[in-house]
Amino acid sequence: MANRYHSIDEIMDSSLFTEITMQPKKAPKFQYDPEVEKFLEIIDFVKENGREPQKVPTDLAERSLASRLIGIRKDPDRMEYLKPYDEIGLLKKKQKEVMIPKISSIDDILNSGSSELLGGSLLNDTASSIFDTSSLQKVTTMPEYVARRKRMKGFEKFEALFKTCHKELTEGKRKIVPFKNEQDIEPNSFYVLKGVLLYVETVGKRKKIKDKINARLRCVFENGTESDMLLRSLSAELYKHGRRVTDNEDTLLDNFKEDDVSRGFIYVLKSLSTDPQISSIKDLYKIGFTTGLVENRIRNAENESTYLYAPVEIVTTYQVFNMNGSKFETAIHHALANNNLDISILGANGKMLVPKEWFVVTLEELQKVIDEIVMKVNL
Repeated sequence: MANRYHSIDEIMDSSLFTEITMQPKKAPKFQYDPEVEKFLEIIDFVKENGREPQKVPTDLAERSLASRLIGIRKDPDRMEYLKPYDEIGLLKKKQKEVMIPKISSIDDILNSGSSELLGGSLLNDTASSIFDTSSLQKVTTMPEYVARRKRMKGFEKFEALFKTCHKELTEGKRKIVPFKNEQDIEPNSFYVLKGVLLYVETVGKRKKIKDKINARLRCVFENGTESDMLLRSLSAELYKHGRRVTDNEDTLLDNFKEDDVSRGFIYVLKSLSTDPQISSIKDLYKIGFTTGLVENRIRNAENESTYLYAPVEIVTTYQVFNMNGSKFETAIHHALANNNLDISILGANGKMLVPKEWFVVTLEELQKVIDEIVMKVNL
């Protein structure tokens, strides 16, 4: 018979606690050369597009590849190292040698001519003609409206938000992580731009601006300034000089890093049974664990005794990281042992059924139990 525990502390002092916190074994990571991998990304781009990457202002990924290729070509050691992987000749030198005539007198100048002084037939080359203006700075049309930071009125109501965010970062409730794409920009969220904490209060309606889907933001900076810059503009700045601040999650189960291992889901279900013995009980929930999708697990609920031979409704789920999910489920059951449903029900097959994993508990009490277990696991 399984041990009965009367408090969270008893669970933490038991062997069950060790089993819950036992870390899953991670598969060894494949070792690779990042320098080679990054160069092969450029190779793949050229093969796919039939041209070298350019510094296109509207495509940050292509701009990054172009800058990387320029950096490689400027470094002889990197070029030499990557030559074995250059299957399309990106690193071959294509410079023409220019013979400059030796000038030692006025006669040499008159005999050579101005074009030869400038490099033989350079002036005859269309690309180097004095009429070629490609190297001149292009005149650009300024946009009708440019967002600029300005000192804001009523900053006091935001000041407390920034102080709270700093406090939560210090306590580890929030984390600073890389910014990945513009979909990460959401209202009521924090970012770090050039070392300054930034709060996006609102994201306007997305619409087409200059042939691109965009939205106007209201951004507040911790130095007391504000800006109504566009979403794509902020995204471009965060790519280059910024980071994202994670949310302060309501439950610690959701605080995970990119290399954390998901073990499955703790789920909370409500019975949709029409049996008066079940439907009359307030705050009756089934608490279980599955390594797959909860929706798949309950697909055949009407035919399974564990679901009381009735359909069920998903109330909430918690994704479990870096701990034994089955043991975590057991810990919750032990902590709620006094709330266990204690009745017998006549099943569809004519046999008496004693429900398991069903508890009479409010969602607030359940959340408190889960948070307390996770808190102790993370101490």
